[in-house]
Amino acid sequence: MLRSTGLSKVYCRTAVTLMLCATCCSGGGIYSLNESEYRRMPALYALDEYEPCLQQGGPYCLLDADLLPGTDSSLMDLIQGYSAHRVKHFNHTQIHRGVCLSTSCAHVNRTALGIERALTQCLNQTVSKAYGLQVKLAKLHYCVREGESSPFDASDHVVAVLYLLVMLLNAVGSCYDLIICKNGKGNPCLLAFSVQRNWKRLVSPSHALRDPRLDRLKAFHGIRTLTMLCVLFSHTVLIMAYSYVNNPLYIEKAYDDPLKQILFNGTLVTHTFFVMSSFLLAYNFQIYAETHDLTWTHLPKAVLLRWLRLTPTYGLVLATISTLGRHAGAGPLWGLVVGSEAAACRRYWWAHLLYINNYIYEDAFCAPQTWYLAADTQLFCVGVAVCVCARRPRARAVCLAVLLLLSLLTPALHTYLQHLDAVVLQSPETYRNLYEREDTFRLLYIRGHTNLSTYTLGLAGGFLAYRAQTQPQRFTGYKKHRWLVWLLLPLGVAVILSGGIFYRDGVEPPTALRVMYAALYKPIFQLLVVALILSCVLKLENSYRAVVEWRGWGWSGRVSFSAFLLHTLFQRGLVGSQTAPLHISDYYVVTVLCATAVMSYVCGCALYVCVEAPSSALTRALFGPHPPRTPRTRPAPLSTNKTTSDL
Repeated sequence: MLRSTGLSKVYCRTAVTLMLCATCCSGGGIYSLNESEYRRMPALYALDEYEPCLQQGGPYCLLDADLLPGTDSSLMDLIQGYSAHRVKHFNHTQIHRGVCLSTSCAHVNRTALGIERALTQCLNQTVSKAYGLQVKLAKLHYCVREGESSPFDASDHVVAVLYLLVMLLNAVGSCYDLIICKNGKGNPCLLAFSVQRNWKRLVSPSHALRDPRLDRLKAFHGIRTLTMLCVLFSHTVLIMAYSYVNNPLYIEKAYDDPLKQILFNGTLVTHTFFVMSSFLLAYNFQIYAETHDLTWTHLPKAVLLRWLRLTPTYGLVLATISTLGRHAGAGPLWGLVVGSEAAACRRYWWAHLLYINNYIYEDAFCAPQTWYLAADTQLFCVGVAVCVCARRPRARAVCLAVLLLLSLLTPALHTYLQHLDAVVLQSPETYRNLYEREDTFRLLYIRGHTNLSTYTLGLAGGFLAYRAQTQPQRFTGYKKHRWLVWLLLPLGVAVILSGGIFYRDGVEPPTALRVMYAALYKPIFQLLVVALILSCVLKLENSYRAVVEWRGWGWSGRVSFSAFLLHTLFQRGLVGSQTAPLHISDYYVVTVLCATAVMSYVCGCALYVCVEAPSSALTRALFGPHPPRTPRTRPAPLSTNKTTSDL
């Protein structure tokens, strides 16, 4: 009787599995499972206790293992069918474990078998008994024992000395400013390291004293800060999916939640930095041209000044990741999350300092968010060439039109010829591997030449804003169309959500749609951003402008670069030090986001005051602009209304 009951359960499970495959499966994938069927699969992640294991002699091993068919073939069919839908599901045919050999595998003779065979035999016994499946070791990441840690080497000591040197320079510069330079004047190289001066520069309200026209650009602080918060949110979700979690179903269900759809194509927001960078380049370059003759020598000089301004801060963060950062904590995932980044940065640091790391396909783990700095630097060279070469409005119009046409054709050709997706599909496995094997991300999303469209639109916006100063009467009539500005936010959200068409179950998008979407979705979204910036500069609308021009954004906008470099250090440290799989929830994600933002901006302030601001001031002191010639007639202000409320 018991035997027949057991057989009936097996038959029922087989029938349910076949029914699920028949009703939910199309093109080789099961799109959804109920909770009970989902729990039949082995847990995707599991970690044995870490510290007790090391205290008992260990070793503690982190590994990936492939599941193979065993006695329960219906379960394996279920796992394979569910995992085949890679767009929304993890690969459940591979499990990820942290195993303590001294406790979980105490019954296995690892001395005779060796660690890898002992782990395989141990997992086989466990998984076969619980699920009727076999296991094959796919990758052994590492094994650690009590007392084992990365030794301090020469590079660690060099970076420690570098930190002491930075602190010494700031102390000397501050004392020099307080004690000797009582009249406010002195050696500019020493004053560059004055903490009090750099702090005043950080919290100053605007650049109106240098040029009143620059005060019209104060909206950039708000846009930059809000964009940075979106980036922090995106990377918070990314690091959660990169970690070991005990409820991966939460991530898989998020793809069917309309509120979370914004995340999956929200990478568009990052390209707002390209628009702001190119807009400011075009606008400031024309102001510079009022008092200086432009020659081709300005191209290498501008590139050199940018390198000198960014690289000290960037290089210090890379050096910290490569050396001291790997000693900051410990945990079963520390080597996987933190140690792997340190090893990658030690190997590819040169590509980052040359700003070509976005073209090094193998470099997927060293500060992956800095692809933007490389792409922006490459596009900066193009932007300066346009400013120097095309000096007349008609020449600029032709040049920008040609660049825009090329920038639209480039991603279309990449998508068609290399069989790429229209957008980077933010699948769970893509998150888990940090885009290491995602060709659309590596070949299309992060390259400089494939982002030329957004940079070109920013240049056009900067030229147009400057032109509005010389012909303000041509733009006053646009204020009656301010209702169009109010549509920018909902239109932007609609463009982001439109990427959801590539996440539909069982629908393969046609090639023409992929190619067209890949060419147009970024420039369409960033065209809306350019329109928002112009509406703020020209004061066409007051609702959005009141938000982005809030004075409180001033300091956070200036700190954005340092916060951008630092935020992943805190997120990786959190994941690397976890000793048990995380339980993700909406509340937990918001909590981590807030903690990341606070720590990134607080430490970013210190990095700005002690490194970033001194680097900029020192660069200006050593490589200041050429003596100005007699300026042309300054263009009229954008508005004759100079009330305090407008400023």
